[in-house]
Amino acid sequence: MDTSKIDHNDEIDIKEVFQVVHRYRYMILLLIIMFGIVSAYIAYFKPNIYQASSTVEVGLKKRGYSSNDVLSMAMDPGVVNPSTEIEIIKSRFLAQKALDKVDFSHHYYTTKKFRKIELYKDSPFKVGMLKGFGIPFTIEKVDKKHYRLIVEKAFDKKGREWSYNKVLPYGEDIITAHFHLNVVRKAPLKDGTYTFVVDKHNRPKGKVLASQTSKYSSILKISYEDNVPLRAQEYTNALAEAYIQQNIEKKTKEATRKLDFIDKQLKSITQNLRSSAVKIEEFKRGANTVNLSSKAESIIAKMSDAETKLEEISIESELLNTLYKQIKKGKHLESISIAGLGTGADVLSDQIKALQDAIMQKKILREDYTELYPSVVKLTKQIRYLKRTIIDTIKNLKASMDEKKRLLERSIAKYQKSLNTLPADERMFGQLQRKFLVNEKIYSYLLEKRSETAIIKASTVSRNRIIDMALLPKTPIKPKRGLIIAVGLILGLIAGIILAFLRNYLDDTIKVEEDIKHMTKIPVLGSIPHMKDDHNKLKVLLSPKSAVAESFRNLRTNLQFMIRKDKSHVISVTSTIGGEGKTTICINLAAIMSIADKKTIVINLDMRKPTLHEKFGLSNQQGMSTLLSGSASLKEVIQYTQYENLDVITSGPVPPNPSELIQSELMEKVIEKLQEVYDVIILDTPPIGLVTDARTLIHMSDTSIYVLRSGYSKKAFVRNINELSKLQEIEGLGIILNDVNLEKHGYGYGYGYGYGYGYGYYDEDKK
Repeated sequence: MDTSKIDHNDEIDIKEVFQVVHRYRYMILLLIIMFGIVSAYIAYFKPNIYQASSTVEVGLKKRGYSSNDVLSMAMDPGVVNPSTEIEIIKSRFLAQKALDKVDFSHHYYTTKKFRKIELYKDSPFKVGMLKGFGIPFTIEKVDKKHYRLIVEKAFDKKGREWSYNKVLPYGEDIITAHFHLNVVRKAPLKDGTYTFVVDKHNRPKGKVLASQTSKYSSILKISYEDNVPLRAQEYTNALAEAYIQQNIEKKTKEATRKLDFIDKQLKSITQNLRSSAVKIEEFKRGANTVNLSSKAESIIAKMSDAETKLEEISIESELLNTLYKQIKKGKHLESISIAGLGTGADVLSDQIKALQDAIMQKKILREDYTELYPSVVKLTKQIRYLKRTIIDTIKNLKASMDEKKRLLERSIAKYQKSLNTLPADERMFGQLQRKFLVNEKIYSYLLEKRSETAIIKASTVSRNRIIDMALLPKTPIKPKRGLIIAVGLILGLIAGIILAFLRNYLDDTIKVEEDIKHMTKIPVLGSIPHMKDDHNKLKVLLSPKSAVAESFRNLRTNLQFMIRKDKSHVISVTSTIGGEGKTTICINLAAIMSIADKKTIVINLDMRKPTLHEKFGLSNQQGMSTLLSGSASLKEVIQYTQYENLDVITSGPVPPNPSELIQSELMEKVIEKLQEVYDVIILDTPPIGLVTDARTLIHMSDTSIYVLRSGYSKKAFVRNINELSKLQEIEGLGIILNDVNLEKHGYGYGYGYGYGYGYGYYDEDKK
C-alpha cells in the first residue's frame, strides 16, 4: 500500500509539472526566443579565433659517454626535461625573440556585414607613429591622394577631452599636440571607413600552448591562437624557429667558453714548452751528453707520465675551485660550464643540469607570480638543496683529486731518487728533457681539443628540430556558434521553466481542480469553462451543445445523487467574495435543471448587491425583501420567465436589515412552502466571506455549492471552506471551479467533468 501511494504522488507531481509548463508555455516560448536571439547576436559578433600549430622534436636521449675524455663529457648536454622545454617555449624570453618577426602593435580594422574584422597585412594603408599610441583613429576614403582622419572623444593625460577631424594627404607627417603619425597608401581603399590602433609595445595577445603529442613522445606541439589566421601562422613558426635558435646559441656560447679556457691553458703551456726547448739546446751546447741511457729514458718516461697526470689533475682542481666559488656566490648559475672535468664529471653535470632547469623554471614562473607562489617556493627550496648537493660533490671530488695528487707526487719523488743516482750531466739533461716532454704532451692534448671544440662551434646544430611548420588555418576553432545558440536556447528553456514555477509558486490564486484537491477533502462537483460571450445570459440555453452546457449537465448529474427521495432539492450557492460567478452559476444551473423537466425556482437572497433580475430582464420592485418584511405575499413575488419550468424570486428593494430578514422564521416557512411546488430550489446567497447571511441559508439547504473562480479566487479561500465544514454541521457541501480556461490550463474536452463523486454523465434533457 505504501508503494502504491508513493507512485500515485509521483504521478500527480509529474502531472502538475506538465500543467505548470503548459500553463506558462507562451512565456517559456518567449524566453526561449529571446535567449535564442541574444545568443545568436553574441555568436555572430564574437570574433573568430584561429589556431596554428607546428611540431618540434626535442633531444630527450639520456647521457651516453663513449669515453672518459674530459672535454667530450663536458660537451654532452645531459638529459633534457620535456616539461622544462615546454616552459621555455611559453616563456616571455622566447616570445621576445619571436616578436622580432611578427607585428602585434599595428591593428587595422574594417566592418563587413556589421562585424569588425582585423586586416593585418591586408590593410590598404600603413601607419607609422611616434606619438598617439593606444588612441583609436578612423580613416575615411576621400580620393587617391587624400584621406579624412577622425578621432572622437579622446582624452589627454590631464583628462581633457579632445577630438580631430581633418582631410589630409597621404605620406605626410601629421604632428599635433596629441599625436604624430604618417599614413602611407598601399592599395585602393575599397571600403569607405577603416579604423586603426597602434600599441606602444609589440606584445602578443593570444594564447600560446605547448604540449607533448603523447606521454612518452619527444615531439612537442606548439600552438598559438589569434583572431587573424596569418598572424597565428607567422607567430607559431617564429616561436618554433626561436626555440631552435636559442638552443643553438646556448651550445655556441658553451663552446666559446670552452675555447677560452683551452686558449688560456695553451698560452701558459706554449711558454713553458719554449722555455724547456731553449734550456735543452743550451745544455747540449755546453755539455758532452746528448743521449740518455736506457735506464735514464725509462725513469724520465715514467716521471713524464706521472707529471702529465699531475698537471691534468691540477687543471681539474683549478676548475673545481672556480666552480665552487661560482656556486657559493650564486650568480650566473644558469651559464655554468664544467669543461675540463674528468673524474665524476657525469654526476656533477647531472646535478648542475638539474640546478639550471630549476633556475630556469623559477625565472619563468617569476614573470607571472610572486616569491610566495607555492610552485616558486618549492623551486626555491629545490635550488637551495641542489646548491648544497653540488658543493658537497665538489668537496668530495676535490678530496679525491688531492689524494691522487699525493700518490702521483710520491711516485715522482721515487723516480727522482732513481734519477739522482745517475751522473750529473745525464741527470740534468734528463730533467730538462722530462719537462719538455710533459709540456709537449699537454700542449698536444690541448691543441687537439681546441681543434675539436672549434669544429663543434663552427658546426653547432641543435639537437632539436622542426618537424612540421604551421600551416595557414582555414577555419576558426572558436567560437562554436551552433553550440552558443544551442546553449542560449537551453538556458532560455531553463529560465522559462524556473520563472514559470516561480510565478506559479508566488501566484496564490486557484487555477485548476488539482489546486483544490491538494488542500481539501471536500468533493469538487465540477469545473465550469470560461464563458467568452454572453456571460450575463443563460449560456446553457443559448448554446446547448457548448462545453459550458456540458459542464452544467455534468453538475446536474452529480447533484442527482444528492437528492433526497420524495422531497424537493434545496441548493444554496455561495462564494467567498463577489466576482466569483455565483449568480451566473445559479441561473445556468437552474436552466439546466428546468430542461430536465424539473420545476425550478431561483431565489436571489443577495439583497445588498442584487443582479439576478438584470440577467433575466425582470422587475425588482418586489422580491424577497418585501416578502420577508410582510409587505407582499409569496404569490406576488414569484416571477415567471420565458423558459418553461423556470421561475425567479428577485431580491426586491435593498432593505436596511437584510441579515435580520434572512434569519427570521418566515424565511424557513417560505422555503417549506416552495418545496411543496418546486422540485429544485436554488438559493443565490450573499458571499460568505463578507456577511454571515449565507451560513444561515446553508443550514436550510440539502446541498451547498461553494463557488471558486479560476485565476481569481485565492488558495486561502479553500482553507475557509475547510473551517466552515469543521465548525458547522453542513450536509452536501461541494465545490465548483468556475471560469476555467481549458486551453490555458491544458484541459482537453470534458476535462474535469464528473470529478465530484465520480459518477458518469447521462442526459436527462429528453427525460
